[in-house]
Amino acid sequence: MAEPKIDMDLYSRQIGTFGMETMGKLVQMKVLISGLRGLGAETAKNLILAGPAAVILHDDAVVEMRDLGANFYLKEQDVGKRSRAECCREQLSQLNPYVAVSVHAGPITEELISSVSLAVFSETPQSELLRWNEICRTRSPPVGFIAADCFGLAGAVFVDFGDAFTCRDKDGEESKSAIVAGVTQENPGTVHTHHERRHGFQDGDWVVFREVQGMGELNNSEPRQIKVTGPYSFTIDDTSGYSAYTCEGIVSQTKVPHTVSFNSYRKALVQPKHDGEEMHVPDLAKFGRSEQLHFAVQAVQAFRDKNGKLPEIRDAAAVAACVQFAKELNEARKKEGAEHALFVEELEEDVVQKVAALSKCMISPMAAFLGGVVAQEVVKFTGKYSPLHQFLYFDMFELCPAQEPADWRPLGGRYDDQIAIFGASLQNAVQNLNLFLVGAGALGCEFLKSFAMIGACTGDRGKVTVTDMDRIEISNLNRQFLFRQSDVGSSKSLAAARAAKAMNDSLKIEASEVRVGTDTEDTFDDTFWDSLDCVVNALDNIQARMYVDSRCVWFGKPLLESGTLGTKANVQVILPKLTQSYGDSQDPPEESIPLCTLKHFPHAIEHTIEWARDAFEQLFVESPREANSFITDTAAYLKKVPSEGTGTSQLARLKGIKKMLEQRGGDFDPCAEYAVLEFQEKFCDSIAQLLHTFPLDHVTSEGTKFWSGPKRPPAPIKFDAADEAHLDFVMAAGNLYAASLGIPQNRDREQVRRMASAVKVTEFKPKEMKIKVDDKDTTREGCMDDDEAVKKMIQEMGAMASSVQASKHLQPAEFEKDDDTNFHIAFIAATANLRARNYKIPEADFHKVKMTAGKIIPAIATTTAMVTGLVSAELLKLATRSERKVDDYKNGFVNLALPLWLLSEPLPPLKTVSKDHDPIIMGPVRCKPEGFTTWDKVEVNIGDATLKEFVDYLVEEQGVEVMIMSAGNACLYNAYLPAHKKRLDEKLTSVWETVTKQKLSPKKTYLVLEVSASDPDDGVDVQIPSVKFKFR
Repeated sequence: MAEPKIDMDLYSRQIGTFGMETMGKLVQMKVLISGLRGLGAETAKNLILAGPAAVILHDDAVVEMRDLGANFYLKEQDVGKRSRAECCREQLSQLNPYVAVSVHAGPITEELISSVSLAVFSETPQSELLRWNEICRTRSPPVGFIAADCFGLAGAVFVDFGDAFTCRDKDGEESKSAIVAGVTQENPGTVHTHHERRHGFQDGDWVVFREVQGMGELNNSEPRQIKVTGPYSFTIDDTSGYSAYTCEGIVSQTKVPHTVSFNSYRKALVQPKHDGEEMHVPDLAKFGRSEQLHFAVQAVQAFRDKNGKLPEIRDAAAVAACVQFAKELNEARKKEGAEHALFVEELEEDVVQKVAALSKCMISPMAAFLGGVVAQEVVKFTGKYSPLHQFLYFDMFELCPAQEPADWRPLGGRYDDQIAIFGASLQNAVQNLNLFLVGAGALGCEFLKSFAMIGACTGDRGKVTVTDMDRIEISNLNRQFLFRQSDVGSSKSLAAARAAKAMNDSLKIEASEVRVGTDTEDTFDDTFWDSLDCVVNALDNIQARMYVDSRCVWFGKPLLESGTLGTKANVQVILPKLTQSYGDSQDPPEESIPLCTLKHFPHAIEHTIEWARDAFEQLFVESPREANSFITDTAAYLKKVPSEGTGTSQLARLKGIKKMLEQRGGDFDPCAEYAVLEFQEKFCDSIAQLLHTFPLDHVTSEGTKFWSGPKRPPAPIKFDAADEAHLDFVMAAGNLYAASLGIPQNRDREQVRRMASAVKVTEFKPKEMKIKVDDKDTTREGCMDDDEAVKKMIQEMGAMASSVQASKHLQPAEFEKDDDTNFHIAFIAATANLRARNYKIPEADFHKVKMTAGKIIPAIATTTAMVTGLVSAELLKLATRSERKVDDYKNGFVNLALPLWLLSEPLPPLKTVSKDHDPIIMGPVRCKPEGFTTWDKVEVNIGDATLKEFVDYLVEEQGVEVMIMSAGNACLYNAYLPAHKKRLDEKLTSVWETVTKQKLSPKKTYLVLEVSASDPDDGVDVQIPSVKFKFR
């Protein structure tokens, strides 16, 4: 059977997470999903976006009104008329044209089970689960089996992939590599790595070696398991009989497949824990909760098996029956003994009561969370990531009111399940929330769906404002599920708002395309921020997150922050005065690649990709721009050349401009010649020059080999038109050069090959050049002869002034990572891999280069859905914020690959405290008030005062003397500068306008000021909160 074609444009971000091997397996899978209330619909949506071959839907139950509270593809007109499966099929099938979506009506059969790769069951009695699990296990190969249930605020997921499931990659992390610095001859052998950076390995990792000199037995041998002994060392197996290590070597992590054994559902119900394992503890405040939920869920299932239905909502008799079932089951397990069965010393009846009383309810946050988890487990059937082994129990009991609400009874509407849990009064509060959603991408789409499902912003006073300045691209369709092919090119916020309103016509939504930032504070002004109940971030960059966080801190508004990276996700709840803000804690900055490593001494493919990206920018963006500057004002351009860069770089720039201007408007032959000469320069001549400057036997002043450790000795490559990799470079470079010059492109490889073969390349002649050996080296790079050549070149090009003044400008490239036909990534991939050949670095495939060069963030629908479920639960809590404690809220970190869930209460805000000795001030620092946080501010309401009046006010009211005062980056006043004294008699607003060179908006009523102060009594430095100076 032919391999299915994978749409690289659609799946690019997902492939960045899963990899091509997993995608190749996923697109051949056929999955049954039985049960299509909220949980089943979420699972189906996430899975169809991921792209299996086929999804079969099964749910013969007729749509009920309450189903509309969690299943986003059901309509009011479907109630009482059609099955849930039929109603969902049309919308689900529109999510992905590559997935065949069908409905199986009537009972599930063994034939149906045998025809699928994996079956997912929800809304299914336990007796049937036991039967279908046994049938799945008897098939060869076994059919994957997942059972999932959402009982109100409690959920359960069970996974069984058979007795011997092969996991190819336990965590999905990129394999790390390190440079070997030494290996001992002992048992076990100790490997030391170069101190340039920590190796990053973990106990139990498997590694392989290459390029080791001396101890050649390590090279290309079977993977070896390691034990970490330090950040730069680890042990392997016995090396005592090996040859002595002399130098060099690379050690790399490798993925070793391992077998995972699963128990049947029947056996796992009795003993859910495998030897040496514990049950998952998703919430750090709930140790032991999973064991309690294990019995609670079984009790509810036992009730359903006995009575043919789940307990009625808050039915005291049914709840009591479930408690009794749980007790009897626990006692029976105690008799079987701890070796064979799980039991708890004391059953927590309130846990069973909460599960039983609300078991018929399903709310969107729970469904979204569980649907993301289940869909990801389906993907794991490909062998990628560690499957759930085997139960996950999860609850959101913090949402339960302390007392049974008096207004919990159903009203016959779509929110009945929520009302049954929280009561109608809380539902009313949710409906009248005024929210600001920043971003309408993957997270934003899921949040809007959630708002529509829970009824947020549907009341008379409710409203959600969503803003996103981006347009919809094809790659968005794989996870931004509110968009369709017909939406490509449209505004994200407008399309998302339209789709969310179709899910719930009562949703009051206003869509904007305005960026949130300092330059749009007239749009999102003080009145707007003051009106909000909560802000929900759905952003993908730190700068925007920091700005929104700063606004929320300033206006004292709750912020729900979340983000995803492949299978990883985080949630942060930010509450005014009670928790840390987003800005209180930040991730460490990304590690940058040293410039010398990039230019001369790469030792990893990431180095060559970055170098290739820089080459693209220099050749096809900067060079045409430089030429345009030359055309616009030749004299001014030539005047500044000697002051920019080294003589060598100046000469190259001038030659490039001259050649481009001479070759404009011709045919493609000069473009092919240009590409071949660039090849010669980049991969042959410059490498030969480097080896001339630092020969292979070169030693440092300390007497050590120069070419060792991270400095890999390169080898020049001579151009060969018959080598496809060489031709890839010529095709890409030649066509990009042609585009800059306005010459028609040529995509005929054989024609371009013939042109390239005809190019004459001059023999390399070494120069006496100076090259930096590392970033601390102060040597001025370049060739001294080039300085003279630059002077001549400037004179020569000055004579061209009159002939180029009226010339048409060249066309610089605008880097676009998602168009594989534009040669942008093609050039970077060819360049990166050829440079990798120079330095004997393993090459990268096209998609790896695209992800790295394009700085594409890996993203998948499953993680997005799961994390928005968690955030939506926090939003429900915020509707009754005044009645809640901080420990009701949950921050979270999740990695679905492992899988791992860590929920914990938010941290308190960081306090600024006095110090006897501050290392920056080099003396004491006093805080006023003591222990203030970022949430605090000093309010000054003295009208449009002068700077002196403001300064005097702070002395009198706050007991501080102003030394320096700033607004943003602008210094308004410095008491140490005599020239600033005259500003004291000016209006503070006038000083602000003069210094910032901006006019105050008529909407602006205050300034935000930062003050460095001292105590007027003893001169000790004083820190105070930000100052809000209200002048209107």
